[in-house]
Amino acid sequence: MELKLVNKDGRNLTVKIIGEDHTLCNILRKTLHEDEHVITASYTIEHPLLEHPTFYVNVKKGKTPERALTDAAERIIESCDGLQKKLLRELKK
Repeated sequence: MELKLVNKDGRNLTVKIIGEDHTLCNILRKTLHEDEHVITASYTIEHPLLEHPTFYVNVKKGKTPERALTDAAERIIESCDGLQKKLLRELKK
Protein backbone atom coordinates (compact mmCIF):
# COMPACT_ATOMS: atom_id res chain seq x y z
CA MET A 1 0.00 0.00 0.00
CA GLU A 2 1.12 3.50 -0.77
CA LEU A 3 -0.43 6.86 0.11
CA LYS A 4 -0.17 9.90 -2.13
CA LEU A 5 -1.18 13.30 -0.82
CA VAL A 6 -3.65 14.94 -3.19
CA ASN A 7 -4.64 17.96 -1.11
CA LYS A 8 -4.13 19.28 2.40
CA ASP A 9 -6.07 22.37 3.34
CA GLY A 10 -6.36 23.12 7.04
CA ARG A 11 -8.84 20.64 8.42
CA ASN A 12 -9.31 18.79 5.11
CA LEU A 13 -7.15 16.04 3.71
CA THR A 14 -7.39 14.11 0.45
CA VAL A 15 -5.16 11.11 -0.26
CA LYS A 16 -4.94 8.40 -2.91
CA ILE A 17 -4.62 4.92 -1.44
CA ILE A 18 -2.59 2.93 -3.94
CA GLY A 19 -2.96 -0.85 -3.87
CA GLU A 20 -6.17 -1.01 -1.83
CA ASP A 21 -9.87 -1.23 -2.57
CA HIS A 22 -13.27 -1.06 -0.87
CA THR A 23 -12.19 -3.50 1.86
CA LEU A 24 -9.74 -1.15 3.56
CA CYS A 25 -11.57 2.04 2.63
CA ASN A 26 -14.87 0.91 4.16
CA ILE A 27 -13.35 -0.08 7.50
CA LEU A 28 -11.29 3.12 7.58
CA ARG A 29 -14.35 5.24 6.78
CA LYS A 30 -16.44 3.48 9.43
CA THR A 31 -13.70 3.81 12.06
CA LEU A 32 -13.19 7.50 11.30
CA HIS A 33 -16.93 8.13 11.74
CA GLU A 34 -16.60 6.84 15.31
CA ASP A 35 -14.26 9.77 16.09
CA GLU A 36 -16.12 12.78 17.49
CA HIS A 37 -13.65 15.14 15.81
CA VAL A 38 -14.40 13.82 12.32
CA ILE A 39 -17.04 15.69 10.34
CA THR A 40 -16.71 13.76 7.09
CA ALA A 41 -14.86 10.63 6.03
CA SER A 42 -15.56 9.26 2.58
CA TYR A 43 -13.92 7.85 -0.49
CA THR A 44 -14.49 7.37 -4.20
CA ILE A 45 -13.22 4.91 -6.73
CA GLU A 46 -13.94 6.28 -10.18
CA HIS A 47 -13.25 2.97 -11.94
CA PRO A 48 -12.27 -0.13 -9.96
CA LEU A 49 -9.90 -1.45 -12.63
CA LEU A 50 -8.29 1.82 -13.62
CA GLU A 51 -8.30 4.09 -10.57
CA HIS A 52 -7.12 3.96 -6.98
CA PRO A 53 -9.40 5.04 -4.13
CA THR A 54 -9.40 8.73 -3.26
CA PHE A 55 -10.04 9.21 0.46
CA TYR A 56 -11.39 12.44 1.99
CA VAL A 57 -11.26 13.48 5.66
CA ASN A 58 -12.64 16.65 7.23
CA VAL A 59 -12.24 17.30 10.97
CA LYS A 60 -13.40 19.76 13.59
CA LYS A 61 -11.00 22.09 15.31
CA GLY A 62 -8.94 20.24 17.90
CA LYS A 63 -7.59 17.40 15.77
CA THR A 64 -5.72 17.30 12.49
CA PRO A 65 -6.97 15.04 9.70
CA GLU A 66 -3.60 13.27 9.76
CA ARG A 67 -4.05 12.50 13.45
CA ALA A 68 -7.60 11.29 12.85
CA LEU A 69 -6.32 8.90 10.17
CA THR A 70 -3.48 7.55 12.29
CA ASP A 71 -5.78 7.13 15.30
CA ALA A 72 -8.27 5.22 13.14
CA ALA A 73 -5.49 3.02 11.75
CA GLU A 74 -4.36 2.20 15.30
CA ARG A 75 -7.91 1.24 16.32
CA ILE A 76 -8.24 -1.00 13.25
CA ILE A 77 -4.95 -2.73 14.09
CA GLU A 78 -6.06 -3.27 17.71
CA SER A 79 -9.35 -4.73 16.51
CA CYS A 80 -7.60 -7.11 14.10
CA ASP A 81 -5.13 -8.17 16.79
CA GLY A 82 -8.03 -8.91 19.14
CA LEU A 83 -9.77 -10.96 16.47
CA GLN A 84 -6.59 -12.91 15.79
CA LYS A 85 -6.15 -13.74 19.48
CA LYS A 86 -9.76 -14.91 19.80
CA LEU A 87 -9.47 -17.05 16.68
CA LEU A 88 -6.24 -18.67 17.87
CA ARG A 89 -7.78 -19.35 21.28
CA GLU A 90 -10.86 -20.96 19.71
CA LEU A 91 -8.82 -23.05 17.27
CA LYS A 92 -6.80 -24.54 20.15
CA LYS A 93 -9.95 -26.00 21.74
